[in-house]
This record gives sequence, C-alpha cells and structure tokens, in this order.
Amino acid sequence: MIIKMAIADGNNEYIERLLSVLEGYEDLNLSVYTDRSALEQALASKHFDVFLFDPSVYDGQVEVGKNTLAIMFLDDNVNVPESCRDFKKVKKYQRISRIYQQVLGLYAEVCGDIGGVIGGGSVSAIAVYSPVGGSGKTTLALALATRLADMGRRVFYMSLEDIASEDCYLVQSDAKGLSDVAASLGENINFTMKIQALLQNRGENLYYLNHFESPNDVYEMNGDEVTELVEQLEKTGLFDTVVIDTGTSMNDKMFHLFEVVDKIVLIEKEDSISVRKMNCFLSQNHIINEYSHKMCRVINFHIGRDSMLQTNIPLVGKINMAQNPDPAQFIAMLANNPSLSFAGQLIG
Repeated sequence: MIIKMAIADGNNEYIERLLSVLEGYEDLNLSVYTDRSALEQALASKHFDVFLFDPSVYDGQVEVGKNTLAIMFLDDNVNVPESCRDFKKVKKYQRISRIYQQVLGLYAEVCGDIGGVIGGGSVSAIAVYSPVGGSGKTTLALALATRLADMGRRVFYMSLEDIASEDCYLVQSDAKGLSDVAASLGENINFTMKIQALLQNRGENLYYLNHFESPNDVYEMNGDEVTELVEQLEKTGLFDTVVIDTGTSMNDKMFHLFEVVDKIVLIEKEDSISVRKMNCFLSQNHIINEYSHKMCRVINFHIGRDSMLQTNIPLVGKINMAQNPDPAQFIAMLANNPSLSFAGQLIG
C-alpha cells in the first residue's frame, strides 16, 4: 500500500533532513510544499492520504480533503494556533524514523483494514513451551529467534508470559507495544501499519514489540484473540517467522496457540522434579494426540544423562549447562552454537 503524503514546512533545512530519511520508505509517495499559496492550490486540487504540516505554512484556515488525515508538527517552543488545536500532532524534533512510525500508527486507525501486505510468502509460527518453570524457555526462544534471524529470516519474537524477562536481551522503550496491539484486535484498522508503527528491532532481522504493560493485559486475552493475533502477524507479510515464548499453564489461550502454530518446541530439564512435570504433560492424551505431530524436544541444562521420558516426540537438541552466564551474552553465544542446528528443521 502506498501512502500519498504531503509535507508543508517553511524550513528548507528541516525539509531536506526529513526527506533524507522519508524518501527511503517505499510505502510513501511524498509531495513537499514550502510556500503557502502553492500548498493551498494543491489542497484544493489533489488528494492526499496524510498531510503533515508546520503551522508556519498551514494554519488550519483552508480545508483539507474529507479523507485526508492532517497531522501537525508540534514544536514545544512555538504556541499552537487556536485553529490547529484539534489536529493530531507529532513532535517535530525527534528521530525521523519515529515520526514515520507515529504517522503510520495514526493513519492505521483511520484508513481501515484495506490490506497493504508489505511482504509475502509462507510464514512459520513456532511456539516454545515447557510445563517446567525455570527450564530456560525464554533464553532458548530468544536464541532460536536470533539464530533464525542470522539465517536471513525476518523474525518476530513475542512473549505471552504475564511477567516476561526478554528485556535482558530486547531493550524495552517507553513506546506502546503489545498491549496496544491486543486492544486493537477486532477493530477495523490496518494491522500491518499498526505493527510497523510500534516495531522495534535488534540487528537486521530480529523484530519485537514492547511487552504487555501489565500482566492483566495478558490475563484478559482469550483464546480467540491469541489466534487472531498470530494470524494477523502472519498476514502482515512483514515476517518470515514468528517465535512465541509461552507461559507454563495449559489454558484456553495455550490450546488456541497450539492450534494455530506450525511447530511446538518443548523444553525439558533432567532433574527429577522437571521430569515428573514433563511426564505429567506428556500423559495428557487429549493434548499429545492432537498436537504431537507438531512437537519436538530440546533438553536444556544438559549434564550428560539420557532422557528419562517415554515419548515418540523427537529429541532434536541438547544444550549443555553453563555456570552463571550473563543472559544477553549467553543468548548471543547460544544462537551461534551447533546445539541449535535444529533451527533449520523448524522452517523447512
């Protein structure tokens, strides 16, 4: 989807700086106006999806198109004209990439669900699950996501844990994130733009959103919403793989997740308590009969023992125990470790 955007600002130096970044986005068709008269003629004769303006050139006295989203550049050092107070606003002096994201977020809410897939092709959704607390599930999910990103896949990592710990590796900001996306489920918005507006990245191919603002935001999601969230992420075409870090409970959300994903990576430990919990999980025939064909197993904190589980679910990897590693460094190291060579099997 191409967005026709008009930009109006009398500061030529700022316009040049703005264009140096915005012209790199293939989904924008840009028109620039620094003169009030030329701008008014354009507004009267042309259609724009988005009109981004500085009050020095446009003061709200001339009407914009009925279906045009007008957004004012907000400068903290300049008073907002009375005629512009009702317009949407973005801060003028910030990273231009953030301006782009904020504009997309605002436009996504008014343009409706009109498609606009950016990428295309098959998308693999992978859930990383364990009934065992402290199994290193998040560490392995992050390492797996990194490994796949290093292989050239565009990977989206998402945690459905109510209290998550991915911030040891994926820096969290003050921007909106998964809570805002979850609140938009079921609404007539452009989901692709919504994701683009909030998307963060680590490296070239690993993407994520800020975690849920509150555990209640996870609790309140139902199974259908989990399904919709994963399906919408796949439909955006922004990603090749979605890696989902899960909680430990087998609740309605988890059943829906197991249904919608392509692969389920089970993380097990070798101590006796963990083995009991895993055997209890594997004895749930209504789960195993339905989803075992999607499952594979990875032993974490491996200390040389053979697996004590009686199951036909294939064992694809063993991760040796490490002594008190720094989480971020360990995840990066593990992503390049031969023990994670099974990653390619999950997308094949």
